[in-house]
Amino acid sequence: MSPFAVSMAHRPYGSVFIYLSRPPLPMRGGILALLLVIPLLSGLAAAHEPDTFTVIVREDTHDPMGVNLVINDTVQYYNADSRENITHNIGLDLNGDGDFDDDGEFSSGVLNNECDWDNDSDCRVAWIFVINDTALVGNYILSDLHSDGNEIEVRLNISADDHTGPAPVIGECLGDCEDEEVEPELKRSSQTDFQKGLMLAGMMMFGGASALFVATLMQKA
Repeated sequence: MSPFAVSMAHRPYGSVFIYLSRPPLPMRGGILALLLVIPLLSGLAAAHEPDTFTVIVREDTHDPMGVNLVINDTVQYYNADSRENITHNIGLDLNGDGDFDDDGEFSSGVLNNECDWDNDSDCRVAWIFVINDTALVGNYILSDLHSDGNEIEVRLNISADDHTGPAPVIGECLGDCEDEEVEPELKRSSQTDFQKGLMLAGMMMFGGASALFVATLMQKA
């Protein structure tokens, strides 16, 4: 039998939940180390690549108590509560009825501290929640229900993967923004060249007539 067993389930919003079952006791340390290393390796990816976060579920707390995610990120809840016969069930209880079976609700299912895979292939020790649907955007208070009746509230904040920047202001210069020189508008006369010619000819004829009139007066004198 494979040393690892993974089961997948589709829940509301189309998200994929992956349940990791626990191998025999000697391999527990290796799995915990692997789960803790995955987020470190994901940090080597590009800035906009999906990221993975690990939450350690303990007796009376989660480490951390809240997670901030972006669509396409993944969060994995690993049960490290070593109390005997104590299980955890983490989920969204919208109507406060103590279960996660109603419309719009989701949960990890029962998480055990250790599993005997040879005799129980459905046993789970971790909940891997892949945030792959924009309908999940929002701020959640999840309930961690313990099999002994206790309950812990933890936070899960999911935001949209939005990289769009604000649109430029109309008329705003982008890139090389040197002031452009605006050529002054040339003022043009409303008279045509033909009209100017007629006016010049009239003035010449008037001047000639005036000179002839003056000469005639001088002769008579």
